[in-house]
Amino acid sequence: MRKREAKLLIPVWVCLILPFIFLSGCAAPLGHEHDPKKQSDFVPTGKGTVTFDGMYEFKKPEGWKMFRDLGDGETIFMFFKAEEGEHPAQTSIFLNEKVYGNSRDLNTRAQQFIVYFLAGRGIKMNITKTEDGMVDGRPVLIVHSVGENPYRNEKAKSVAYFYKTGEFIVSLACTQWRAMNADFGEEPFQVFEEFVKSFHYVKKPFYEEIEERIKNLKS
Repeated sequence: MRKREAKLLIPVWVCLILPFIFLSGCAAPLGHEHDPKKQSDFVPTGKGTVTFDGMYEFKKPEGWKMFRDLGDGETIFMFFKAEEGEHPAQTSIFLNEKVYGNSRDLNTRAQQFIVYFLAGRGIKMNITKTEDGMVDGRPVLIVHSVGENPYRNEKAKSVAYFYKTGEFIVSLACTQWRAMNADFGEEPFQVFEEFVKSFHYVKKPFYEEIEERIKNLKS
């Protein structure tokens, strides 16, 4: 492992263990401990997926650690994978229910969040592509972005799916960090795509259910 890349490993780990930086650019107290979830916390469905908290169903990324209750008040859960070797990298997959910004329009919200995305790391992210998609029957805006900080010898690549549960915007995202002179790995992003395709709400999200009840009362 090259010395400059070795220096990257610790700060990147700190940032990815606090994945909410993807949307807020802020940092939580580093003394907060997070215990990875155990295999027994997942309930197999018999369809190649698992349920979690009786609320979510998905294909669990094998070999990835899972964390929850990160203390940021935003991230519901996160899967994390660290790659060692000549070109170390860390990748996180997470569900965030407090996307930075205030617009209810997905395109506008994406522009709002990118302003502060990873700003705390001195990385100015740039949106490289946006496209439409679906998550569990819900229309989504898929945002691809990359950025770098040559002073820290680090760069980041992210793919985020923004969608609504009712009028409340949430996101499923994947972020990878690497040294400046290393190529981004595609395999973790392929795992993320499989995760997104399998993602399903076992029951209606809270805000979606509340909004539906309000509509029923009005009618």
